[in-house]
Amino acid sequence: MKEFEFSYDRDNDNLFIFRRDSKSKGSVELGNLILDFDYKKNLVGIEIINATEYLSEVLNLSRERVREILCTLKKCNVRTKLYGNAILILIILQGEKEEKNIALTVPDIRQKSPAVLYG
Repeated sequence: MKEFEFSYDRDNDNLFIFRRDSKSKGSVELGNLILDFDYKKNLVGIEIINATEYLSEVLNLSRERVREILCTLKKCNVRTKLYGNAILILIILQGEKEEKNIALTVPDIRQKSPAVLYG
């Protein structure tokens, strides 16, 4: 598992989690999430737009508590696993006082999916 780094933009409230040793070849936007993939279609970055609001909903925490976690982040890590036509993503946010895990399931861009093709 390669290490992920992070950057939190307090002014715009965006959290970017990325692998410094990888280059993005393309992105997929899913609501407040922008997922970056390399040329082999491996996940190399995640941007969470309006991170405080989004994470307060996902984690069922107050915005103040989420903002405290984001402003005191010490470490972020990401684990991924392919499961059928989906990617299971676990984001681990380690703040100064606590650690929170966010579990996401998104379509696997390596496979054609009726859900992605619909419309």
